[in-house]
Amino acid sequence: MVKIKLAAFAAAILSAMTVSASAQQAMQAGVGAALPDGKVAVVNTQAFPGGIGELKQKYDQVDKQFQPRYQQLQTVENQLKQMESDIQTKCPQLTPDKCQELQSSYQRLKTQGTRDYEDLKAEYEKAVETSTKPVRDKLYQFLNNYATQRSIILVMNLAGAAQTGTIAYWNPGTDITEDFISEYNKANPVPGAPPVTPPAKPKP
Repeated sequence: MVKIKLAAFAAAILSAMTVSASAQQAMQAGVGAALPDGKVAVVNTQAFPGGIGELKQKYDQVDKQFQPRYQQLQTVENQLKQMESDIQTKCPQLTPDKCQELQSSYQRLKTQGTRDYEDLKAEYEKAVETSTKPVRDKLYQFLNNYATQRSIILVMNLAGAAQTGTIAYWNPGTDITEDFISEYNKANPVPGAPPVTPPAKPKP
């Protein structure tokens, strides 16, 4: 109902990071050009918000900023549930006018709560986009360098591929998610941040 799960927009925001620099250069060279020799890898960008220290810090900051309004929406949701229960149990014993009054109050609160939710969702998404963009730009460049150093010519985003059904199977050995996150965090440590938990590997 009136509910939002904060930090749930990572896949859409990070889905652009699917192709390495080498692969881009090959495509820019033209269809007739010889493709470079190299490896194909997959990465699960859905693990980045919780695994990349810098990115997690940004999400935590935005979450903290919006937490009071989120809690207000949770309070409204609880009120609506209680009002639904009251309407079901009390209306049979009330006059039609009193029952209508309860239903009208419920509808007004629900309408206002829905508007507040939509406003919060839009503002939260904008704040996440603005706050995380510098880190996402760094991640994209780091991914290009990471792939080039390891002779990887193509990196597929598991999050996007799973949604579109473009990958039916991948060898777990091609999944660079954990190593990439580890290397990025080593190169870009967050002072005072607790160690991040390694992401769970998705099954092929």
